[in-house]
This record gives sequence, C-alpha cells and structure tokens, in this order.
Amino acid sequence: MDTKSRNFHSNNKPNQLDENTNPIDKEDLSERFHSDLHFELKLADIAQSSLVDQELIEIEDNDESPQVIRKFNSLRTKQLIVIVLFTIVLAFINNLINQQSDVTSKVLLVTFLIVLGCYQLVKIKRVQLGGFILLWTLYAALTVLYVSNDGLRDPVIIGYTGILIFSAMLGNKNQFIGLTLVMGASFLLVGYANHIGLLLYPNTPFGWGIVLDLFLIYAVISYAVWTLANDLRFALTSLEVENLRVNQSKQDFQRKAHYDHLTGLPNRIIAVDRFNQAIFHSHRNSAKVAVLFLDLDNFKTVNDSLGHAVGDHLLQAIANRLLQSVREGDTVCRLGGDEFLIILDGILNDTDITSISNHILGNIARPIQLDEHSLTATCSIGIAISPIDGDDFDGLRKKADMAMYRAKNAGRNGLMFYDEVMNKDMLAHIDRVNSLRDAIANREFVLHYQPKIDLSSGRIFSAEALIRWQTSDGELIGPDEFIPIAENTGLIIEIGEWVLYEACRQCREFQRQGLTDFSVAVNLSSIQFRRGNLQKIVISALASAELDASYLELEVTESLLAEDSNDIQAQIKALQDIGVTFSIDDFGTGYSSLSYLREFNFDFLKIDRTFVIKSTEQENDMILCEAIIGMAHKLKLMVVAEGIETQQQKEALFAAGCEFGQGNYFSKAIPVEQFYQLVNVKPSVDRIATEGVSENL
Repeated sequence: MDTKSRNFHSNNKPNQLDENTNPIDKEDLSERFHSDLHFELKLADIAQSSLVDQELIEIEDNDESPQVIRKFNSLRTKQLIVIVLFTIVLAFINNLINQQSDVTSKVLLVTFLIVLGCYQLVKIKRVQLGGFILLWTLYAALTVLYVSNDGLRDPVIIGYTGILIFSAMLGNKNQFIGLTLVMGASFLLVGYANHIGLLLYPNTPFGWGIVLDLFLIYAVISYAVWTLANDLRFALTSLEVENLRVNQSKQDFQRKAHYDHLTGLPNRIIAVDRFNQAIFHSHRNSAKVAVLFLDLDNFKTVNDSLGHAVGDHLLQAIANRLLQSVREGDTVCRLGGDEFLIILDGILNDTDITSISNHILGNIARPIQLDEHSLTATCSIGIAISPIDGDDFDGLRKKADMAMYRAKNAGRNGLMFYDEVMNKDMLAHIDRVNSLRDAIANREFVLHYQPKIDLSSGRIFSAEALIRWQTSDGELIGPDEFIPIAENTGLIIEIGEWVLYEACRQCREFQRQGLTDFSVAVNLSSIQFRRGNLQKIVISALASAELDASYLELEVTESLLAEDSNDIQAQIKALQDIGVTFSIDDFGTGYSSLSYLREFNFDFLKIDRTFVIKSTEQENDMILCEAIIGMAHKLKLMVVAEGIETQQQKEALFAAGCEFGQGNYFSKAIPVEQFYQLVNVKPSVDRIATEGVSENL
C-alpha cells in the first residue's frame, strides 16, 4: 500500500463493541449526525429539578431552573432597571423644578447610582444578586420618601406593589416573603410613630384603620402576585418541557430515518450524503472514490437453519468487523438484508482499494462465536471507482452490484472490479489469495536451507531458512510470488509462525545428527512485529523444539527499523535478552543509517547482493563493500556477504575483512534432504560449486 495513504486498521473507533456480545452502540453512531444532545440533557435537567414536581405547587429560584426561565428573568430585570432609571430621572427633574424636598433629591440620586450598579451586575449574568440589591434598594428608597413626606397617605407607597410584582416574577420565595413582611412591619411602625407623635403629618390624621387597610390590601396583592407569577413560570417551564419532548421525538425520528435499527450503521440516505461529500473532495484533491458493494455468502442458510435471531446477531458482528476493516474517514452502510455498502474516500493509489478489500475478506472470514454457535461467514465484494466508472451514486452502486455478482459467480469469497480489464488481473489475484488460504490449511509449505560459510575455514556454521510453496500438483512457488500477497492479506502471521516452529525444529534435528554449534536464520516481516506477540511465539517455538535461543538468528530489514523504532527496539531487546541473535538484512538498499546500527545492538550485518555481485567488476561497488565492512567492524558487528557467485568475489571480500559468505557459489537454497548430503559429504568449498550440487535443483 502507498505509504501516503491513510491507515485502514481503524481499531480505536469509539463505536466498536465486542462483536460477539453486544450490538453496535446506536446512540454513539447517531452522534455523528446529531452531535448536539442539548434536548435530551435539558429534558433530564428539568425532570430532575424542583421546577416540575408532583404537586407543581410552587417554583423556587435555584440553580436547577431551566434556561428559558433564567433568560426570562435576565431580560425582565434589565427592562425593569431601565424603566426605574428613567423614572428616577423624571422624578429628580420634577423635584428640582418644583423645588421640593432636598431629602427627595438625595434619595433619588443615591438610588440612581445603586440601580445603575445593578444593571452592570445583570450584564455580567449576576441576575440574582442584581435583582436582590435592586428590590431592597427600591424598598428602602420608597420607605424613606413616604416617611419623609406624607406618611402612609403618600402616593409613593404605591411603588410597594411594583416591588412585590417583580419579586414574585424572579421566583425567590424567601425574598418575596421577606419583602412582604418587612413592608407590613413598615406600615405598623410608621403608624405607631405617627400615633405617639414621633412622626407628625399635619395633612394626614392618624388612624389605625389606615394601617389595617394598607396591610390587608398588600397581603391580598402579595398572594395574588405570587400565584400569578408562579403560574407564569410553570407555563414557561411546561412549554420548554413540551418543546424538548417534541425535539427529542424529531431526533428519534431522524435517527430511525438515517440509521439502521439493527446494526446502528448509516443507511442509504447517509450513504448518498457521504458519497456526495467524497466526490466533492475528490475533485478538489484529484483523488478517487471507491464504492464497495458487499453481500454475505449463503446468509439465507443461517437464517433458515439457526433462526433469524442468530442471523441478526451475525449481521451485528459483521457490521462491527466492517468498521474495524476500513479507515477512519470511510463510510460503512447497511442497505438491507445482508447487503452492505462501503465508500472509500480519498483514494490516491488503486492498490489501496485491493488492500482494504482483501483486509475485509480476511476479517469477515474469521470464525464468529455467537453463544453456542461458531460460525464462519464469507462475503463477495463488487467495486466501482469514480471517476473511472462515473460520478453518480446510483450508477456506481449498480455497477458495484454487478461486479459483486460476478464475484459470486467466480466462486464467492472474493472481490471483483467493474472494469473488465482490471478483472483479469484481479481474478488471478483472487485465485492466488484463496489458494494461499488453502495452502495454510493443508500445510503445503516447505523450508529450503541456504548455507552460510565461514570464509576463513570453509565451514558451514549456519543456514538461512527460506520458505517455498509446494502446491498439490507439485509446483514449487518461490516466496517472491506469494509473500507480498500474504503480507497484504495478513496471512503472513500464520505463515511466519509456522516458519519459526519448523526452522527451530529442523535446527535441533541438525544438531542431533552431529552438526554441533549449528544455527538457523529466519526472516521476519514487519507485520509480525506489529502484531505484538512475536516474543511469545519465538519462546514457544524454541521450547517446542528444545532449542537454545542462541542458535536462532532473526533477520530484519532496514525498512522495518524505520517504521517505529521505539516499539521495534523494545521487542528486539526483549528477544536479545533471552539469547536470540539478530542480523540486519540487505544492508545498503533501504534506509541505511548509522543511527539504526547505533540504537539496535545487532550481531550480524548482511551486505546486499547488489553490491556483492559487481564487487569485482566495478570499483565503486567494491569500495562500498569495504566501507560497509569497516563501519560494521567499528560497531563490533560481524559481516555476511550475500549473493557470492564466484571464487574471485569470495576472495576479494575475505581480503576486505568479511568473515562470512552466502550465495550460489557455495549452494543455492536446497531441500533438507540435500542439505544433509551437503554437510555429511563435507567436500571443499570450491568443489561444491564445480560439482554442481545446486545444479540439480
């Protein structure tokens, strides 16, 4: 796969659940389309608050108030403050024109400043504090004004009613009761002061009847105001609750309309929207969009034999595996039944489509445990690509559907491109992948061994284990033809594990036959490191063969070291701690860097054959070989020259300081039976080449 493409192993998606126990989280999937859960949260907020209780007798002002009440209080407080300020200004001007009491002017001025401060508090969302100060300031100002003028007969006292109304609107029960009681007490105190002569109002004769009348009037007004304000707040709260319920119903409807109820995956409506977005981005980025039409093979058999409940659980597990198989930006939809649609966005390399599709096939084919049933499902995939096959969603879907049916006709459990030219190559690839899976199941692999020679003595001290695929019809296939396919499909994990076990077993057998201090080398794939359980497998293979770890050599390439040096270094260090030796293979062709040699404590360095083959013909190649050998020795690494073809190359490299050699000059990779003959006859190193031991291969 192109290294610039996005990684399609999306194993960190938050909506992926255990495929065998739980369905996909529909709520989490719906958040992709409705990220704002304001309505549900607000509904729960109101339902749990004291605003909507069983009796709905009273509503107090507290932090649990719904937002609509808080906004209402804030707006009304600001409006009242503006009106109060305007009224104070008019009263102040009237007092100056009519040259009334200086006390009135001072009270109005002080009140104006305090009320102005209340407005600033409300602006910074301190509504409760601003309202509290406003109410008690107005009470104090009105009390001073009527006490200093005409007493209980003064028209200013009517302002008490306004204070009570606004206090009730704010909904603070304690504050409302406090103001009501204090106002009533004010009437009594002023009346009593007038009665004993402490306060004299010549134009207003005192009578306890006036006090009683005012007290009763304000008591009735207080009850009526509180009841009406309470009803208003209840009405507002009920409206918001109903509004939230309506919006929640809309959200539930949208979720059902846009997402599959069984798997939680998006349905066709979302698929069209995501496709249109992908097409728009592809035009801007000169990329491609692939539409994959996927249908399960023989799904009807599951429903008919095990029931629809098991079939539903299987569909949920398949949906979860599909999500795990694609990249983060891709879209997986369920069209209905056992049909799924996948949209791959931002495709820069056609091989990415093949790699992702093969990854899907491999993931779906893994056994699925559903309660007491262990099921193995396969699928067929049809692929259409935009802009090659068009830009219309329905057109591409139909073409992908047609390709999917061709995949089924070709034997199922495979993929097919709509383009006929591509189909030729893909058919061969599909056949090879399917045959490779069968080869693993039927154990159709063998190991050949290529000896490593001590150039100073000619002794065979080790061998590199190289895999071959021996098909059922006897054809011997080299690793270059099937290892890349195995790596792309993940089958390299099973193959690599078998190679480790078999190589360790055979090495121990060589030792039992008399090859003392004999070791074996095995090539590792980067995928084996990424799986994370390599150390466990190596230890198990060594234990199974009863082989000392020092006799196992693991070969890694420079490209592997460039992937994730910290993680790779930790795994290599753990294996070295148990005694396994390491060599860096094909040095000079990858990411050659002294830093890798410094960070990784390797035992051997293998010079790539491209330098060795022409080392005696081109001076520059020999200079490079000498430089590599010198550098390796400075770093305390032993050197193995790969690809030695002639005695002249062997002698030149030995003269340059190379300790070990490997290549066709000594022997090609040969079956284990011929390797026994090679080591038992023990001819001279030069005679091996001339007598043509390898020519019989």
